[in-house]
Amino acid sequence: MRSIFLRIYIGILCAVILIGSGVLMAYRYWNEDRLSEYLATSSYGMLQLIAEGLERHQGERREQWLALSRRVTSLQIEMIELSEVPADTKTVTLTSQSQKDNSALLLKTVDSSRRELYLRLSHNAANDKARWMRVPLKEADINEQLMRGTQLLLLNELGRYPKDKRKSALQRLQTQFSYPLQWLSRAQINTNYLQQRALARGNTVVDLQTTDSGQRAIRTLAPIGNSGDYLQLGPVPLFEPFPRALIMVVSLLALALLAVTCFLLVKPLERRLGRMAQEVDSLQLSGSRDPVTVDGNDALTALAKKINAMSGRIRQLLVAQRELNRAVSHELKTPLARLKFRRELALQKLEQLAHSGNDITPVLQHLDGMETSLTELNCLVEEILLYASLESAAPELNPTDVPLATVLNELMEPIRSQFPDLHLSHNAPSSLMLLADAHYLKRALQNLLGNAQRYADKQVAVSVEVHAEHINIRVEDDGPGIPEDKWQQVLEPFSRVEASRNRQTGGTGLGLAIVRQIAHWHQGEIAIGHAELGGNSARLTLPHKASAVEPEPFSNDSVTN
Repeated sequence: MRSIFLRIYIGILCAVILIGSGVLMAYRYWNEDRLSEYLATSSYGMLQLIAEGLERHQGERREQWLALSRRVTSLQIEMIELSEVPADTKTVTLTSQSQKDNSALLLKTVDSSRRELYLRLSHNAANDKARWMRVPLKEADINEQLMRGTQLLLLNELGRYPKDKRKSALQRLQTQFSYPLQWLSRAQINTNYLQQRALARGNTVVDLQTTDSGQRAIRTLAPIGNSGDYLQLGPVPLFEPFPRALIMVVSLLALALLAVTCFLLVKPLERRLGRMAQEVDSLQLSGSRDPVTVDGNDALTALAKKINAMSGRIRQLLVAQRELNRAVSHELKTPLARLKFRRELALQKLEQLAHSGNDITPVLQHLDGMETSLTELNCLVEEILLYASLESAAPELNPTDVPLATVLNELMEPIRSQFPDLHLSHNAPSSLMLLADAHYLKRALQNLLGNAQRYADKQVAVSVEVHAEHINIRVEDDGPGIPEDKWQQVLEPFSRVEASRNRQTGGTGLGLAIVRQIAHWHQGEIAIGHAELGGNSARLTLPHKASAVEPEPFSNDSVTN
């Protein structure tokens, strides 16, 4: 699959389907267990009241009690033998209330919404004659009718006790119920006007409430005989198939699983992209670097192949360029050397002719012009070769502590000898050390000084600014200056402003371009601007990794000719 989008999209789609299926299955089993527990705990107290009534009565009275229980609860309660209890039932452990020692509660799941409860009535007989009570229950059976029936059964049970023992009897009965049973006075009940009228007529009041947690619940309230007190059942929480806590947990779990899935899908792509970026960053133009890793069959693989093809082409071009440089160096320097040798031979012969009394002045003038042209041509060849080597690949730098003041003095000395009228100065501190390659730093400063000397009228000044992380070296002149729109142009190779195209001031057009390359490989830069002397300023910025040294104040008396 070549499309990254499709890979991620299909992966997320599969993850959503898988997570959704897992959530539905988990919800199904979890909800079924919750429903079973809810039906068992909510109805256990009522079933115990019915079971106790059945054990108190015999014969026809038992059948009447069973019929009454069916009518008030609307449940299809049956009496069965032990042999009729299904084998696939499971014991219900009720931890929220006490059970009688002679009772047991079994549960069978019929379907997702229906359950059957089996309550043992007696253990006095043999197992095959033990009597059980079967009660089919559904979620919808925990309703108003059932609560009213439970209320009537409780009032009937309390009526069996003397008035002074009814409260203690209610406390005993509380152990069989999962919801509260309360004996309340008139002042303690919370009812509205209509409910109060219903209670005054002796009716049972049933209302729906919302608990503090937001869950719906049902409550019943009925008067206890003529005592003036009331019996309250509940509130009994209604079963919620989608409780808020469950939805929140499932949602958070689904989001977490989806996030993990997306991470597992995207992380390998990010890792491959990161590896490719590192390989491309470290890819040396010299062609010594291994190709970018190619694995898989997607868009990243195609990209890696394109990069490898491009790098291979670049290596071929670099090899061809190096071969061209060597050819140029051999093919140009060799004829230049031959021309110089023949010029020397010609001078020797001219000296012989001069001894014979012949006029050789015109010939000497031509030879001097030839010498100038040869010098210019040799300088051009060296500049071209140097720029080509700096442009094509990173040079082998040997950074050392270079005394900047000493280098400037060495470079200014031959200029002073050749141009005695030109005023040269610098303010570099004698203690300032610059971490750089000495050879290339000298060459950069030499080109800057030579460029300033060509355009200067009377003065060239070098100022040094030392900062915490870098050093600025400004070379200024008082010449006519370069137009501002040409500042960036003069940094390009073979670029000269029109005013410089003459024999006296015109250079090779590579001096500033070479300085820019040297600055680049030293993690620095060069910029052209206006000079305080009136001409132009070339600012060379280089990193300064040593401790900052304050430069000496600039003045014309610092170092001059």
